[in-house]
Amino acid sequence: MNLNALARKASKGPAPLAYGGSMEVEDMIRFAMVHGAEGADEIERLCAQYGWLSDGMREDGTRVVPLAQWARACAAFGRGGVPALRLLLGDPVHASFAIGVLQEVKTVESVRALIGFCVSAQWQSMAVTHAEWKALAALNQLLSFDDSVKVDEAVMDDLLEIVTQAFGATLVPFLQSICLWALRGAPTERSLAWVQALKVADADVEAARVTAIKSLKRRLSPAYKAPDGQQKRQIRRQRAEDV
Repeated sequence: MNLNALARKASKGPAPLAYGGSMEVEDMIRFAMVHGAEGADEIERLCAQYGWLSDGMREDGTRVVPLAQWARACAAFGRGGVPALRLLLGDPVHASFAIGVLQEVKTVESVRALIGFCVSAQWQSMAVTHAEWKALAALNQLLSFDDSVKVDEAVMDDLLEIVTQAFGATLVPFLQSICLWALRGAPTERSLAWVQALKVADADVEAARVTAIKSLKRRLSPAYKAPDGQQKRQIRRQRAEDV
C-alpha cells in the first residue's frame, strides 16, 4: 500500500469519515509496518483531518471502531517499533490496541513483548476483552499453528508458566479454553505432561484439552517438519481466503 492508498480509503465511504470511511484497522497496521515513521506521520494527519474517534461508544449506546486509539498504536510502531508498543502495554487505556498491533507484527520480538506482558498479569478479570486475555489469545495466534513464529525453548517454558497460572486463576470455561489453545505454542514434554494430567469437567474445556494434546504430540513427533518460508506464506494465504 503506497502513501496515497490509505488516504483514499479514509476519504470515502461506506462508513462516515469519522469512523474511517472504507479503511480497516488491518490497513492501518500494514501501512505502519511498510512505511515506518513516514507512515506514522500520514496516519496522524488523517486522524486529525477526519476526527477519528477515541471512544468507541456512541451516545445511543452503539459501538464503532475507536480509530484514534488504533492510530496511536500504529504510529508508535511506525516510529519506534516493538519497543514503542511495549511502553503502550503499560497503559491500561492503550494496552489492547498495542496487543492488536503486536499480533500482526509476527516476530520473535513481538512475541517476547506479549510474553513479558502476560508474565506480570494477575488474571483477575473474567472478561475475554480484558488486555490480559487478549494478549494470551494473541500468543495463541502467533505460536500455535504450523506457520507460527519460531521461538526457542525458553519462550516455550515461559508460555507454559503463563498458561498454568492463567488457567488456575479462572473458572470461566472459555477463558480456560484460551489457555489450552495457547499451550499448543509450547510443544515441550513438560507442556504435554501437564495437559495430559489435567482434570476438567466442562465439555468445551475438555475438547480444548484434547486439541492441545493432539497438537503437542504432533509437533513433538520426530516425523514433524515445520514448513519453510514459502509454505508458511501459502498457509497464510489459504487462511485469509477461508475467512
